[in-house]
Amino acid sequence: KNPYPLTYVEQLSLAEVTAELSTACYAGALMLQALGLGGWMFDGITPLSVLGASGDPEMPGLGFRYDTDERWPLPNVTGLPGVFEGFCPPHYKDMRAAVEAFVKRKFGEGGPFNANTPGPYRENARVRGAGKVHSEEFKECVTTMAQYVFDKFGKFPGTVPSIFILTYLQAHHLDLEFYDKHFTAGAYLETHARHQELWHRT
Repeated sequence: KNPYPLTYVEQLSLAEVTAELSTACYAGALMLQALGLGGWMFDGITPLSVLGASGDPEMPGLGFRYDTDERWPLPNVTGLPGVFEGFCPPHYKDMRAAVEAFVKRKFGEGGPFNANTPGPYRENARVRGAGKVHSEEFKECVTTMAQYVFDKFGKFPGTVPSIFILTYLQAHHLDLEFYDKHFTAGAYLETHARHQELWHRT
């Protein structure tokens, strides 16, 4: 009775997952400091180049699969085959197969909502198994809507990229001599100062 435009729903979904991944990058940068590694969180590089969809063989990026279509202004990245694949064609024959694979990932063996998946909870099986398994009616509803979007736009989601990256986290060893020469004391942590000693003893 009060539908939202597809563009709004997909942009909101993209913003939600982007925020979560950016937070994960920040947490990763903190972990790098604890390990005595340098870390730089940044963006500004075109996502297509990073993932491998620049179209330039001199810039293969990370080698993700991408497709082009006259209906799209930009290439659409769908995944790195065998490593990180979107729940959409061409990695699945249709959206029904993608929905079934997604449900299996959630509730099947090793899934986060499978009672047999190990975890940190005292009553692990009860907590993990508390998620309600999707009904056939629900899966059919999701499949119908997702297949409609795929058929209309030639990709899923229809108005935003299937695989998207915005924030990057670079990890590296610090050049301590550079910091000692150009910065005052305290420019790096003790974990950085002792990194080689603690992690790379021969």
